Amino acid sequence: MATSPLQLLHEAFPGRAKQIDQILGFMGKPWAATPPSLLINGNSSLGKTAVLKATLSAMLGGGSDSGSSSTHIQSEQQLQELRRRLPSRYAFLDCVECHTPRLIFEHAIYQLRNPPPSQDKGSIIFPSTHTPTAGMSEKKEATTVSRKRKRMTTSPLDWNRCENVNDFVEWCRKICDTKDELDEFHETHGNHRVVSGSISKHQNETRYLVLDRAERLRDTAPTLISVLMRLQELTGRNICVVLITTIVWEKFRSKTGGYEPIVLNFPQYTKSETVAILRKDLPAEEEEDLDLYMRFVDLVYDVFQRNCKDLNEIRHLVALLFPLYIKPVKEGKIQKHEGLKLHRHIQAYFVEAMDKLYLREISSTEWSDRTLSTASGSLSGGSGSTGGGAGGHVSAAPGGDRALTTALDVQNVFDLPYYTKFILIASFLASYNPPRLDMRYFAKVSSTGSKMTKRSKVAAAKKHGHDSMGSKLRQQLLGPKPFPIERMLAIFYSILDEEVEENVNVHTQIASLVSLRMLQRVTPMDKLDSIKCKCNVSYEMIKTLAKSTRFEIDKYLYDFS
Repeated sequence: MATSPLQLLHEAFPGRAKQIDQILGFMGKPWAATPPSLLINGNSSLGKTAVLKATLSAMLGGGSDSGSSSTHIQSEQQLQELRRRLPSRYAFLDCVECHTPRLIFEHAIYQLRNPPPSQDKGSIIFPSTHTPTAGMSEKKEATTVSRKRKRMTTSPLDWNRCENVNDFVEWCRKICDTKDELDEFHETHGNHRVVSGSISKHQNETRYLVLDRAERLRDTAPTLISVLMRLQELTGRNICVVLITTIVWEKFRSKTGGYEPIVLNFPQYTKSETVAILRKDLPAEEEEDLDLYMRFVDLVYDVFQRNCKDLNEIRHLVALLFPLYIKPVKEGKIQKHEGLKLHRHIQAYFVEAMDKLYLREISSTEWSDRTLSTASGSLSGGSGSTGGGAGGHVSAAPGGDRALTTALDVQNVFDLPYYTKFILIASFLASYNPPRLDMRYFAKVSSTGSKMTKRSKVAAAKKHGHDSMGSKLRQQLLGPKPFPIERMLAIFYSILDEEVEENVNVHTQIASLVSLRMLQRVTPMDKLDSIKCKCNVSYEMIKTLAKSTRFEIDKYLYDFS
């Protein structure tokens, strides 16, 4: 029994069956009236673009053949060829690429007048899920190749000049009213009375204009959003505009007016839905390790879900860490059922991965070259691991095959300005040093008026290096602490030990570090005073930055090694 396109969509996108049914409910029949506009919003990596693109491709394809079943066809082969050449019933635009109204208008006209890249109706196309990072790069390469082919194979007449809204509205009317080759085929070979009704339906089928990352439209033109919301009214044709965005509709509203769209929200994935999606990432050649893979996926979700809601980031972590997780199993050093030993083996890599969330300091290829091609495994008797014990305890600490970036990688990847390096160093010191010791470490003189010597700083660190029970409380194990911007700036001016140039805007550099996720803001965005941040970089990177600036950071860190 053949599987329907709706069932294929539900299977391809776990957890999105309700949203797919709602989209199809809004679409209705091909010739039925549709809402003028639809807004699809939700956080990033929730499948908004992929679900809508697959739904339109599966249900519309290159266009539908309404009424053809009641028409007497003399040439089935000719009809199939015409179907493959039907104009598209939807245009899918990215507002980052189409960053001006003219680009939006011309690309929309071109896509609505030409067949889509995939003409097979009912097929569902989405990127490969085996390797997320590789899939993204392959998608970019495929897009680039398709653009080059399009430019080479299309004549200048295929691209229609459209510089303003009036021309675009007129073009939309022409596209909706123009008969295509299939209509002429029916008119020639079929019953004229029946065909005339089918032609009317075929011409009046809904066209969809989809704008991905639509929040960019707010900076494109002040009246463009209002025009798009009323495009169905302006043209008098059955056209539906769909906006895909990560923000709410209230941020689109302007004083120029416009219709309110129907809002469809994509909620966050639950644990079961996330696990079902990650299940598709397992390559077919590793199906024998399915149980081990699913246990690893469950472990990764439990460890990272509080700090990371981005599905693509979790998929990236699973793709990079799973080969390390099963490496001792393939080498015969740990059995598949020994979950505790496997957890201890991968725990050190989890700690490093937690510090590198969203930073992408290392590519998948570099990761594989460093981890999987290393001769000595992480469980061998080298300096990076310790094995054995009465209870079979195995502890693994990544050594020569560290999972993530080393200091050399950081030095090569990050080339920060001189003062920005000191700001980042000061932020690290403010995150890991207790505020009560700022006077001892960073003051030019002590409270008694005498200069602080290196010996006195070491003595102060030793004095405060134990908790009330007498045990060592390592500061780096507690993680970075939030700090006020004022305290970090005081440390910055203390360790810099020179005058800051007048043309250097320190606060702009702080904002740049926050956008790079090297600093993480912990206070709400609407709070403008007493802003607090925390440092989001590793100790290895700070050591490299300090070395490049000839700053001895170890002398200023409290209880660090």
